[in-house]
Amino acid sequence: MNQISSSSGVGLVNYSLSEIQAQCRKAARGAGLAWGLAEEAGMACRWLASFDLPGPRVLAELLRLNDGKPYETLRPASLDGNWEALGGRLCPLIAGATLSDIAAERVAGHHVELAAVAFPMLLLPFLGLAAKQHGVAQELRCNCTRVTCLPDGISISGDVTLLQTAHARHVVCVGAERAEPDHKPSAQSRAIDASAWATLEFFAHRTYVPATDASRAGAGSTLSDDQ
Repeated sequence: MNQISSSSGVGLVNYSLSEIQAQCRKAARGAGLAWGLAEEAGMACRWLASFDLPGPRVLAELLRLNDGKPYETLRPASLDGNWEALGGRLCPLIAGATLSDIAAERVAGHHVELAAVAFPMLLLPFLGLAAKQHGVAQELRCNCTRVTCLPDGISISGDVTLLQTAHARHVVCVGAERAEPDHKPSAQSRAIDASAWATLEFFAHRTYVPATDASRAGAGSTLSDDQ
């Protein structure tokens, strides 16, 4: 079964992909992510929205989940063996950025296993970028679902909504055989759940006020700009 599902909430509002990218970037920064990771979050949500996948809603849930948690508890403690986070669940944005850094190794056949990651759907854009840059398919396997990211689209086997879970116990990312995509990106606007957009606005609002010790603590900005 191939299944793509966008927002399931009541009250949908259309936004352009550019608006989605900008809002998600600001929300991620307001939640305390370093500028580089905030940029990655915006691009990731735009990529997912282009396939009509609920990137903004998943990001909103991730930001709520990780609000105030230190960066050190969300990143892979080691890149040897299964990737694990000291805090129990890897942040998919941090893990995804790390996957991008070692994309050449995966192209050569190296695979990565992640033990416990939140919202694995947010890993897909990083695999999609690697596929486009290297011209080699990249596959994510999780919860009986496989998504193959190709230079010109994605191919889905299983129920992609299972990648929206807040706690995936095991995820595998690996170079894959080239296939024909069954979904291609679209430049159209997307309907976004109004409640998810409100959550993004809540976090984005933190970027509009002067930083204080109290606001930094509330924003979870222990996610260091040095990372």
